[in-house]
Amino acid sequence: MEYWEVTKQRAQLTLPVWTQFTPTMKIGAVGTAEMADLIAAFEPLVQERTTAQDTADAAYRIVQDALLKMKVLGTKVPAILEAMLDENAALMADMNDLYRNVPRTEGTILRRARELYPLWVRANTLLAAMTPPQPAVTRTLGGVAFTAAMLKSLLDGYTDLVKDMCDTQEALDLKRAALRALDRNVDQVNKRWYKGAKATFDTGSDGYEALNSIPTEGGTPAPDTIEIASVTQGGDAGLQVLIAYVPGGGDHATTKLVKWQVVGVDADFAHSAPLDASGNALGPFEVDQVVKVLTEVSNSVGTRSTAPRTITLGTPIL
Repeated sequence: MEYWEVTKQRAQLTLPVWTQFTPTMKIGAVGTAEMADLIAAFEPLVQERTTAQDTADAAYRIVQDALLKMKVLGTKVPAILEAMLDENAALMADMNDLYRNVPRTEGTILRRARELYPLWVRANTLLAAMTPPQPAVTRTLGGVAFTAAMLKSLLDGYTDLVKDMCDTQEALDLKRAALRALDRNVDQVNKRWYKGAKATFDTGSDGYEALNSIPTEGGTPAPDTIEIASVTQGGDAGLQVLIAYVPGGGDHATTKLVKWQVVGVDADFAHSAPLDASGNALGPFEVDQVVKVLTEVSNSVGTRSTAPRTITLGTPIL
């Protein structure tokens, strides 16, 4: 169960006892009618958060795909140019300068791509001047033949992609905050009502006994969830689902799992593996399969999970 599901469940168990035994009691401005409205507010906020999460994940993957394409082009195209035009000393001298920058980080990938573009254009010009003329160099990625102009388009559009990613992350943060705020509010109302009701009822009365149906906290703390930072495609043959985690989390947990399902194949999260804090690689899967993943932690008190994250496997970029 997610954190909000625990709170909602307790509120749903609280409300009928509240309605039956203390129908006029209010916690601040919250009575039974207001509590019912608060409970009903969970699902719309959860749906909004899920939509915002999917949008943010998609924007993040678009940025990562663009970087990966530029990295592969920056690595493979120079080798093609060398093979075809090794006798051109001027071009090869500039190629040697290009190789001094190794494309490993975002900055170095972008720099290699910027330096490659004019060399790629020059090489195409040299090939076109041959007798007979040779076609321009292309490199196929994910089933698409990339040209020098397409590399330039990736470079020119990258800043906008990053802005879109940041905007979607900000929108997600707002939806997460709204759900957290509702959870805190309902949790506090639950606890305050329980405290007041327990003091109101005589020991052994029907109302006092009814409180036993409402779960309470105490003893060993519930386990802290381990949040997923990103879900991307890569790894073995480019068809694995790669999971990265937010540092921290998992306190008080005795079991830590990453669980997944293939939509349309598995009825539920039927697959699991021990969660590796440094990251997990699941699969490989097949192109066009939709995979949902979540983390689950548990101890003697109970089980807590994160919101499912979804990824659709595309044609690998290799």
